[in-house]
Amino acid sequence: MLSAVVLTATLCSPGAAFADPLNSNTIAGEDVALPWATVGLPSEMTLAGANNTQSFTLPVPAGFTVRRLRGLIHAPVDFGAGFVEIDDGKGTLLATVDLPAVTPAQAAVPFDVDVSAGQISATGLGLSFTVREPPLEQRCGLGEQLVLSDLVAAFAGNEPSPTTIASFFPPVLQRLTIYAPVDAEKTEQQAVLTLASAVARMYRPQTPAITVVAQPRGATPPPAPQFTRAVVVENGDAGMTLVNAGKSDVFLKLTGRGDQLTDQASIVVDRLQSLVQVPNVRVDNAGASDAPISDQMSFDQLELTGESTVMRTSKLTVGVDRSALGAGRVDGLQVHLLATHTPVAPLDSASLVVSVNGQPVYTSPLTDNGHVDAVFDVPGEFLRQRIDFEYALAYSPRQLCSPTTAPMTFQLDPRSTLTVRRGGQPLDGFSAVPSEFNPEFLVALDGSDPDLLDYATRGVVDIARQTGTVLTPRVVDVGSAADSTTPALIVANATSLDQTSMRLPVGGESSAVQVDLRGELRASIDRGVGSIQAFADTPRNRSVVVITTSGTWSLVEPLFGYVDQLPGGWSSLDGNVLAAGPAGTVTNLTIGPGDVEPNSPDEATNWPTWLAIGAVCVLVAGLGVGAALWRRRRKRADDLAAPSPPTDPIDAQQP
Repeated sequence: MLSAVVLTATLCSPGAAFADPLNSNTIAGEDVALPWATVGLPSEMTLAGANNTQSFTLPVPAGFTVRRLRGLIHAPVDFGAGFVEIDDGKGTLLATVDLPAVTPAQAAVPFDVDVSAGQISATGLGLSFTVREPPLEQRCGLGEQLVLSDLVAAFAGNEPSPTTIASFFPPVLQRLTIYAPVDAEKTEQQAVLTLASAVARMYRPQTPAITVVAQPRGATPPPAPQFTRAVVVENGDAGMTLVNAGKSDVFLKLTGRGDQLTDQASIVVDRLQSLVQVPNVRVDNAGASDAPISDQMSFDQLELTGESTVMRTSKLTVGVDRSALGAGRVDGLQVHLLATHTPVAPLDSASLVVSVNGQPVYTSPLTDNGHVDAVFDVPGEFLRQRIDFEYALAYSPRQLCSPTTAPMTFQLDPRSTLTVRRGGQPLDGFSAVPSEFNPEFLVALDGSDPDLLDYATRGVVDIARQTGTVLTPRVVDVGSAADSTTPALIVANATSLDQTSMRLPVGGESSAVQVDLRGELRASIDRGVGSIQAFADTPRNRSVVVITTSGTWSLVEPLFGYVDQLPGGWSSLDGNVLAAGPAGTVTNLTIGPGDVEPNSPDEATNWPTWLAIGAVCVLVAGLGVGAALWRRRRKRADDLAAPSPPTDPIDAQQP
């Protein structure tokens, strides 16, 4: 990223030498146990083979030390007697865990080891895990595996209050609360969404809760406990100020007028806060632009490099976010694969199979020249939001297994290239997130509830944390967002959406719910439905996410709670509708197709339509509400032919 930010800092003391501790819910002297998943690390690891190491960096909260590591060690597969060695980043032995015997009583055994001797670096505590076992005379192609799961780190200490802007955002963040005026203006909404998107991207793979609370202008937020932070955003003289630095009631305040307000958030967007080692700063000129991304990128640029050793079989998996392939829809890929490997002797045999998201795209024998130089295509239907390349390797030496039998080594050449083929139709459903919203998307609120900015923020955060690419939300009104050809996140009630030309999978006001099928299907659902809908707005050649309700806005609360519990957030959702009724029961559905009329009356009753009707019946039953269903055929001349994408009125207004 190329950035140009002009900062004016107040050169003053960075704060007291000793900062007050933040409020804590733990008993004094008691360890703070944090599951690995809450600090952005996998809660489970698989160690394959003896003497092969897996390494991780454990984030350590400011003011804390790491005391213990806990978890479960599962019964090993194909290992003999041995142990797991745990070292720190400098190779110092910290602890060992004996391999359990393979018996029903020891299918999974708890372990709790002292790792307090580990040296903590600026990025955290490095931890390496290696299985050690006595040497065996023969070891050729055994499927050795050992699983460690339910990993938890125990910390001791107290988090000090931040004294500078550089120390405000901690290594471990569980919650960020942004306080905005009850009557927030569009520029204040823009600043809130920009900041929330930047923080979500900055902390991934951690998933801190980021919410918005409305408060009167000029009000002071309540103190934030440890592992949480509070930010106030409102109009005023331009600047970013750490209020009550070094105190337990510290909070960060962003102020400005017009575009100045969002400019202050550029410090976080561009990840420059570490330079601001004072409590006050003002951004006088913010400029940031992604370096142009060519349609051809090297594996080195995309971090698709790696290597593997193989005896019998092995797999090497590397991947890239679809959003990292640049702005513009991706309809397919061409890969120029370069790799080196140990030359295969004439009487030995070896092969390579390349799969993309589980679909084979290339296969070849490996020979004695020790090189792979191949070109192959990846169809668009194989692509997902995460594009994983799996290299399945097989190697069978002619000689019998012995201590001198050496494995084959396979290494990807970073000069390999990936060429993007642009085009295609807009993606439908939750699978469209986040690539269809790259690099910019619109956000619109209809003002029907004071909590809409919170709902919009949580939606933006759910989209932003799916990728490391910068996504920029831009606030507009509902009408402009509905008519635009730019991807949009719209937070509006059913009444407001009914006044637009968009055709949602599920619509209707109050208890009347309409489902967009080839023939319109309606249901009478008492007290309405709250929903998050992600769909392809085909007439405008874009994807849209709508957060809406046909009843009270409290109906959408269970939806966000449901998404928060999913390991991959929106990426774990299927279909295009997430809905809940007054009982709070969440239902994930696929509704459609609705934009194509049948060619003949006989086609009106084909199986896709009946599947969709069945899905709606599941929706009604799942909401636990009595309903009267009926179908009515609608003939729309404007649906018989899809119009060409219109000129975007939003873009037309840009200077």
